[in-house]
Amino acid sequence: MKPHGICFFDMDGTLLNSESKVLDSSLMALDKLRENNIIPVIATGRTLIEISHQMKITGIESAVMMNGQMAIFEGEKVYEDLIDADLLGRLTEEAKSQNVEVCYYNDKRIGATAGTPVVKAHYDFLGEPMPEVRPDMYKEETINMALLLLESGDDYFPERFPELQFVRNTPFSNDVLKKGGSKAVGIAKLLEVMGFEDVPTYAFGDGMNDLEMFGAVDYAIAMENAVPLLKEKATFVTKDNNSDGIMLGLKQFDLI
Repeated sequence: MKPHGICFFDMDGTLLNSESKVLDSSLMALDKLRENNIIPVIATGRTLIEISHQMKITGIESAVMMNGQMAIFEGEKVYEDLIDADLLGRLTEEAKSQNVEVCYYNDKRIGATAGTPVVKAHYDFLGEPMPEVRPDMYKEETINMALLLLESGDDYFPERFPELQFVRNTPFSNDVLKKGGSKAVGIAKLLEVMGFEDVPTYAFGDGMNDLEMFGAVDYAIAMENAVPLLKEKATFVTKDNNSDGIMLGLKQFDLI
């Protein structure tokens, strides 16, 4: 039986509060969603190892991860996209020339080219531990997404790598995807594989990497703490991530 709806939740700044925790009101709202046959799905720039503990806490079994580079439904992988190793090699060489470190992502691990203060600041910002230093990870394993660890100089890389796209996601990093990659692509692939294209869709978000996602769903809900451009694209702006915004947004659309 098809669900009555599917609701996609960004994590940082959305499902997680400023202390990187899920509010009790959000947990109760997620339980009510499932009772109403509406499937909650995490939609995040993070990878599986970073979100697995939150998936256990929330009971959410489906996710669009690494900004759409991989999707799982009820624990089973239904889609993934990869970045070519030669391209990653060129990106890494160029990044090193600018004193910028790179992190490589797949669903099993994260590897960093070095453990610098900027790398640490990024993962501290997310409330996550530092990744292993694995500078050759892109040569040894398939990679779905990369991160550039930098606080400025965003314009340097896009003009040199037109086959990639760079999205600032934290004060310390740019997400790196294949051109055209986004949460929207991962969502579309998940809906296609599962035969859910005609199911009503909703999304909650707060950041620039949620912009394409808002265009891929029927109803887009921005958190009060969202970037201004995302609020402009939203169907509704709810309270912030510390003030029961998830619960109130779901109630606005009679989902709970």
